[in-house]
Amino acid sequence: MTKPNLTTGDLKRRDILFRLGGACVAGLGLSTVAPATKPNGQREQRRSGKVFPKFAKEVSRIGWVKVVGPVAQFELADVSGTWKLPRADWYNAGDEPLRRLIKALSDLRYLRALPTPTKQESAASQIDPRKGGDGVWLTLEADDRTPLATLILAKRGEQTLVQLAGETALYEVNSVDWPSFTNPSAWLDLPKLDFAPERIATVSLARPGQGQLDIVRRPDGGFAPVGGKANPLITDIALLLGRLEFQDTRRANRLTGPTRFSHETSLKSGLVIALDGHEDEGHYWVKLRMDASQAASPEEGDRLAAQTDQWAFEIPAKSWTLLTTPTDLLLQAGP
Repeated sequence: MTKPNLTTGDLKRRDILFRLGGACVAGLGLSTVAPATKPNGQREQRRSGKVFPKFAKEVSRIGWVKVVGPVAQFELADVSGTWKLPRADWYNAGDEPLRRLIKALSDLRYLRALPTPTKQESAASQIDPRKGGDGVWLTLEADDRTPLATLILAKRGEQTLVQLAGETALYEVNSVDWPSFTNPSAWLDLPKLDFAPERIATVSLARPGQGQLDIVRRPDGGFAPVGGKANPLITDIALLLGRLEFQDTRRANRLTGPTRFSHETSLKSGLVIALDGHEDEGHYWVKLRMDASQAASPEEGDRLAAQTDQWAFEIPAKSWTLLTTPTDLLLQAGP
């Protein structure tokens, strides 16, 4: 896959990886390989020390990260200094998963080799996900696709096993803090709508064919529909903006079909944030709109708009169900 010709002006992620690599150089250990004779007279290779002793010096060259597992496979690419996920329309990756990956590879050490050739060959064939195994194949490459670190990881109870590229031997390694290899979305730098309940003034929910639902703050600080009584569903709708966690993202122009709902939250500061809901291929997405025309501090809206403009974000099915529940059922919900 070819990286897009994008210019972001943001070089912080490569700088972070470079500085992290520099910090690891001082702690480098040398892997040693010593021949050992088995009872059958064959020779095996035993290793000790770091699995990738030269890796810290190569960190600044990393341009691609590729993950293949039995559950998911995905790539990350460094585009003009900003890490992105091609599978998510080249949306920005977060810093934390990359930090964890670099540190995990830098800290990875041999503990022991598996004892017999039979077990090595049998286990090796079981862990390679490209051959139907249950492990995770991971490779980090330079921009020119030169491999910098390649391995297959597998868990066996409390043990972590490693097989290196071009080898059949399996080694047990120490436990380190790996990022998620089963959830590609965990690598995305998704926006967080962490608005506290006390900041919310009013909320409205509009759906085609349904009467608009207007929710206002009560004197006791709770929420209720205009002319109606409060109930848990109304409260959930009122507080949705501060509780919603996005699960994935894609370019907004890829969505098809009509808008199924518009959920608008007016903050006490005057900023209005709207979520427009779309269903596409069994997944639920929202586009965000900002109205800072009445906001006392429009900078907050500008920052959020910069993160979300031209993007759609996947929301949980339970949030979609709540926001598409008919108005009369929402008003009839019990305490």
